[in-house]
Amino acid sequence: MSFDLNKELALLVLKYFHDQNFKETALTLGCESGLYFDMKYFEDMVLKGKWDDAENYLLGFTKVKDNDYSIKIYFEMRKQKYFEALDNNDRYKALDILLKDLKIFAQGNEMLIKDLSHLLIVDNIREIKPTYRDAISERKNLIFEIKKIIIQHPLLGGKLKLPDTEIHRLRYLLSQRCAFQPHMKFIYCSIFVSLKWQKHQKPDQDPDLLRDHDSNSIPSASALMNSGSALEWKLSTSRRLSLDSEQGNCNGVLGDVNKLSIEESLNKSKNAFDIGTSSQYQFLQLPKHPEVKRIVKLAYNNAGNSILALASNGIHLVWLWPRTGFNLDGKASAQVCPQLQQPKDGFQVMINDLSRIRSANPVSCFALSKQGGYVISTSGGMISLFNMVSYKTLRTIMSPPPMVTCLAFYPEDNNIFGIGFDDSSLIMYNVRDDQVLHRLEGHSKRVTTLAFSSTSNILISGDANGQIILWDTNEWKILKDIKLQIQENHMLESETQIQFHPDQMKFLAAYIGHLAIYEITELRCVNEWVPEVQQLISQATFSSDGHIVYSIFVDGTVTVFDATNFEIRCRICTSSYLPPISSLSIYPISIAAHPQKPNQFVVGLTDGSVYVFEPQKPGGDWIKNH
Repeated sequence: MSFDLNKELALLVLKYFHDQNFKETALTLGCESGLYFDMKYFEDMVLKGKWDDAENYLLGFTKVKDNDYSIKIYFEMRKQKYFEALDNNDRYKALDILLKDLKIFAQGNEMLIKDLSHLLIVDNIREIKPTYRDAISERKNLIFEIKKIIIQHPLLGGKLKLPDTEIHRLRYLLSQRCAFQPHMKFIYCSIFVSLKWQKHQKPDQDPDLLRDHDSNSIPSASALMNSGSALEWKLSTSRRLSLDSEQGNCNGVLGDVNKLSIEESLNKSKNAFDIGTSSQYQFLQLPKHPEVKRIVKLAYNNAGNSILALASNGIHLVWLWPRTGFNLDGKASAQVCPQLQQPKDGFQVMINDLSRIRSANPVSCFALSKQGGYVISTSGGMISLFNMVSYKTLRTIMSPPPMVTCLAFYPEDNNIFGIGFDDSSLIMYNVRDDQVLHRLEGHSKRVTTLAFSSTSNILISGDANGQIILWDTNEWKILKDIKLQIQENHMLESETQIQFHPDQMKFLAAYIGHLAIYEITELRCVNEWVPEVQQLISQATFSSDGHIVYSIFVDGTVTVFDATNFEIRCRICTSSYLPPISSLSIYPISIAAHPQKPNQFVVGLTDGSVYVFEPQKPGGDWIKNH
């Protein structure tokens, strides 16, 4: 794994130690790794006048002369230490501070240092500095000013908050790292055991499995940041948390999610290429919209020159690539920045009607017409029909309940589209005539996906229970239906996703931990990904040629599969393209593939950002190159 990825892992462990009240360990890890600046600790050191402790902690993040911000912080702290020594009539200590600590700032500040030196011969510093009151008051004023500098400091400002990660997500991520980083297995499994134990503990039980282990039982940050077989962490047997304790060994704890051993999983993934640095591929962050926080759906238009995104607040964004000397075909590219389209004539951006939402968990979905001229969309309220040229709202229909949960244009007529609802109903609707053409019955749970074949009279629908139905669109009747072949521990309601293969003879089905390709005549599974270690899927899509399956997992990793055998060819970690100190609550949740470029895809993240990815070399191939 890359250095960047291990920074993410260290941040996960730091979050856990902090939540479990391992104060000294969390403080050491945050400082040694440089990932988290504990403002409260630093403030306490300054207010107590523990200048050496405050400086040593600060040195873990920035040196004295890194930049003007650092110079200002160190100078003000040392100046206050100097004033306090003078106020205590300790001239020898004051002289030592002046020569050792303040002289470093003399260059360019000769007069200031001279004025400070003059204070050595003054009986009371208030004769020269009348505003000086007492040490406690001055320390409070000092930390107030320093905190403002730290917030603006480029090396510190982004390290003041821990990631807002829920415990179930942390538990899942740690289980994955336990599998794919065997040299870190003890750390992750120990934490994972504790997390699993907390989940089932009684209110009066001790929530801290590691309470009896002092900070020497916790690896240093430098150890956590190392990767590969070079990392060795040895504990004394008296202090070591046994993996064969009452709570069971690591594989035992993971037994409810692992069907085979971790070693088998690693062997299976031996050909996978983990991408941990941005130099290993090309990516482009698209211009952001200030009001967008979460990108829930993405799609390219059929021409491949624009991307449409739907945010959780109902706002639609459109990026259009220009035809230039650097981009002759005008197609979407990771080498050319597109323009974020804005409505003309003062019209508002395309936004769904949110006023009639009745569900506590609104569902967002949209569908583009065949030629990309229209989009139908909803965010849990009414369906909006937009013109993609003028960005005007043409019509709103279908006030909930029931709530619309999926949409798809009928390929033979843009005026007709399929609508799935959360009450398991499914209809075909003609928007021009405002008429329900057909009501299709067969699902027992909310309908989550609709896919029309572009070459045959077939519609495939899926529901939250993993049921797939094949419909004849001539007579609008059921031809066949199946229940997805899902492992027992995956049997919970989720969003079934369906996408036709480019040959229109097969389709991709994704459901929680299930990823498989089915042929359409008998709904027979012809190829399936069977992970030994449970990995939960957010979204998946075929490449334009059907040779690749791009998938997002809930830990934020983008995985590239060879569609012929579902072998993992590479994994792209969020740490390779996000800023170094990004919150762990920022990760991709939506994905789409370019309709003509099989090696280009786009992902949408929880913070509203959108990234386009391509192999490192122009015309490169994710599978062949890795």
